Amino acid sequence: MLRRYVSTALLMGSLVFGSLLLAPSPSTLQAKAVGVFATISAIDARTGIATLQVDGGESFAVPKDRTWQVGMRLLCERVSDGIPHYLQGCLSW
Repeated sequence: MLRRYVSTALLMGSLVFGSLLLAPSPSTLQAKAVGVFATISAIDARTGIATLQVDGGESFAVPKDRTWQVGMRLLCERVSDGIPHYLQGCLSW
């Protein structure tokens, strides 16, 4: 009976300790997304690329959604996990 308790405790301890080793460290590169408002400044009908300008002045080229029109406001996620930064998940606002 004691052997069962000891083996169970050792097994659980090794599983918990192993999961702690898999946790990301603070130096791990992780995506950092921030919600920003963007305005559609141009749409290229031939390529299907829309040019979005965020309130900070940056411009981004993203694939156009079929409901987008020039002048629409969008809520997007600005991801800065590397260079260059990019927008994703844009929704009509």
